[in-house]
Amino acid sequence: MRTSNETKNIFKALADFREVLKQPSKDANNPFFKSTYVTLDGVVKAIDEAIKGTGLSYSQEATSEGNQISVSTHVFHTSGEFISYDPLTLPTTKADAQAFGSAVTYAKRYALGAVFGVTSDVDDDGNKTSGKNATNNTGSNKSTKTNTPPTLSKVQLDTATNKLTEFANTQGINLDDAVKKLFPFLKIKSKLANLTPDDFGVLMNYLNQH
Repeated sequence: MRTSNETKNIFKALADFREVLKQPSKDANNPFFKSTYVTLDGVVKAIDEAIKGTGLSYSQEATSEGNQISVSTHVFHTSGEFISYDPLTLPTTKADAQAFGSAVTYAKRYALGAVFGVTSDVDDDGNKTSGKNATNNTGSNKSTKTNTPPTLSKVQLDTATNKLTEFANTQGINLDDAVKKLFPFLKIKSKLANLTPDDFGVLMNYLNQH
């Protein structure tokens, strides 16, 4: 991940974005895994609605090499600040337009969801990209569903950890003590390693103002 030298405005804008983001309905069906998910259009629509008035914008670019595609995501702020996230690279089952198009769509949707905290998946719908389908199930027709709460992407977790470390240094304490003092104050019940997107928004909003 690369960022501009200053990030105060863009992180505050992202926190403001999180406060108004409405998670989209999972209304697209994946017949292979008997699951529902949010399409790329649905993810984009949810982001574009919540991004209004924040000064944020974004772009994505896709590149390919061999049987792999990579999608990079960039977030910009009107202050001139930016965050460029590391590319998400996925393999394709074969080197043809349909497989590449499927992989690019999946990578764009997944990367945007991770960057902006949009929960788009219940189960993996990238079977065209991974080559998996219903025949991968072994012996049971029963489907199992889990209600796992959404968690942060590695990029978001690294961002939270770095900002917390900076805050701890200004207070003359270590990271663990900062978490022990700050999380109860902000009513964050989860641990740093499994922060939810909502916790992330609350935490970053506080840290960007202190």
